[in-house]
Amino acid sequence: MSGIKCSIHTLYRIPRQIVDTELFRTFLEIRTTRHFGRAAENLYITQAAASARIKQLEALLGVTLFIRNRNDIQLSAEGERLVPHAQAMLMTLARARQDLSLDDARSNQLYMGVSNGIWGLVLFEKLLDLQVERPDMALRVESLQTTDIIRMLQNRTVDVAIMYEPLSQAEIHCAPIGELCLKLYSTRKRDTPAAALSDNYIYLDWGGGFSQFHALRFGDQAAPSLRTNMNGMASDYLVHHGGACFMPASFKASLAKIGLTPVRGAPEFKQQLNVAYHSSRGQDEQTERVIRAFARVRV
Repeated sequence: MSGIKCSIHTLYRIPRQIVDTELFRTFLEIRTTRHFGRAAENLYITQAAASARIKQLEALLGVTLFIRNRNDIQLSAEGERLVPHAQAMLMTLARARQDLSLDDARSNQLYMGVSNGIWGLVLFEKLLDLQVERPDMALRVESLQTTDIIRMLQNRTVDVAIMYEPLSQAEIHCAPIGELCLKLYSTRKRDTPAAALSDNYIYLDWGGGFSQFHALRFGDQAAPSLRTNMNGMASDYLVHHGGACFMPASFKASLAKIGLTPVRGAPEFKQQLNVAYHSSRGQDEQTERVIRAFARVRV
């Protein structure tokens, strides 16, 4: 039956009514402990209550979930099939509570996306400034690809985003906050720009603006050993194999710890950093706070 998706209601012919998630929590605990008494202790209920919950769940599903022998409890075939559904249900509930059910003291949430590769100490310090200004704000920060940021801004999943790629979507507004500066770093301290680009050079993808800069400045001069859009992979590769790569200027101290230093005479790439947000938000209080906190940032 490939290609056919069944809900748990269809799979087990559950009546379409509200189901107590504690029934599934108890089911999973008994499956783990293989013992009604120990499961009840872990859930802080009586053994009779645990047994009653399983009977209720079995009646609701119309199947037997456990095979009970004298000193052993095993899942039935139907019980085995229920396990991933029960786990998914409880995980979804936990995520929903985490995202939506903050207490009143932390009900002011901000979900911020950041373009891949630029998160470091400088932006972290700015984030601390934001928290100092509004300590009751619950922050969620994720590093994302540009395409993901655009999609999440459009469907309003993300509140604001810090980006170095300019956006042309009509419903997304951008406000300048600072600058991204990329420098050529090498594990070889006396590298010239030409030597750095020709010997184990890593091309780290910093978007369309950097791609144009790279083509105009270096043309066929650069022969990358590796192309990637993952900052961590580029750093790990350079640690193990040596070479050169364009990285944010503000990463100088952390890069020095892994043996990378700026290449003298190499051109720098500079691009404006922006805060992006959906036009329906306007520059509301939260957006204004982000703009103030991250103003004049240099990455």
